Amino acid sequence: MRGLFVVLCCLMFTAPAFGFGKGVEGCTGDCMACHKLTKSEAVDLFKNIDPSLTVEDVASAPARGLYQITLKKDAALHLVYLDFSKNYLVNGPIIDIKSKRNLTQQGVEAATVIKPADIPLDNALVMGNPKGKKVLYLFSDPECPYCAKLHKTVMEMVKEEPQLKVYLILVPLDIHPNSSWKTESIVCKSKKDMAGALKMLENSYEGKEVPHLNCNKVSGAEMKKVGAKFGVNVTPTMSFANGKVLMGARAKDEIMRMIDQASGGK
Repeated sequence: MRGLFVVLCCLMFTAPAFGFGKGVEGCTGDCMACHKLTKSEAVDLFKNIDPSLTVEDVASAPARGLYQITLKKDAALHLVYLDFSKNYLVNGPIIDIKSKRNLTQQGVEAATVIKPADIPLDNALVMGNPKGKKVLYLFSDPECPYCAKLHKTVMEMVKEEPQLKVYLILVPLDIHPNSSWKTESIVCKSKKDMAGALKMLENSYEGKEVPHLNCNKVSGAEMKKVGAKFGVNVTPTMSFANGKVLMGARAKDEIMRMIDQASGGK
């Protein structure tokens, strides 16, 4: 018994020397150096959970003790977390308390790419300068309150930046029952009267009446498929000339910075 006590005492004083030395945290500060999750292990794990999910990437999570797994379902990307024991999945956002940033959303944005050349623009509304060299692609829903907030920001931006062209791609979400027919009406109006269509969209965001129009040139279901093709399951979603993505209603300065970066600062 006395011998065991001596061993434990020795471990108490010697363990920090190699595990937690000055300036070093845990396994040399890199948890993934001691804990491993291969992509093939993650694939096997999710086969038993949902075979329709594709594992895109495995990395260290922003919070210690977790793996970050990037999943794809259809075209949409999702981030989930797995503890180091590989027994518990965590599905939800990681929030940085100090900065109040949603690190999970930032991770999804960083992993998502929407190539401008792939976006169908036949049924897009156009705000700002139709010949502008700075371009923003905005996926929006005519009944989404966050889209309404961002729309006001974008209206300010096109007034302040003469080179800004905004393509508005309406994507009706299932949670908004009137979005589908409103999308059809607004896009129908845009075929002959773009200014009138934008006014209809503004009226929708303000809770005003929107007339039922049907020119048989667009369907809400088809516009919904456009969103699904690019994995847009959050509105608003913004895409830029370099394919980078921002999700949600964001500040004007942040959006303009992304636009300028994508256009080479022109």
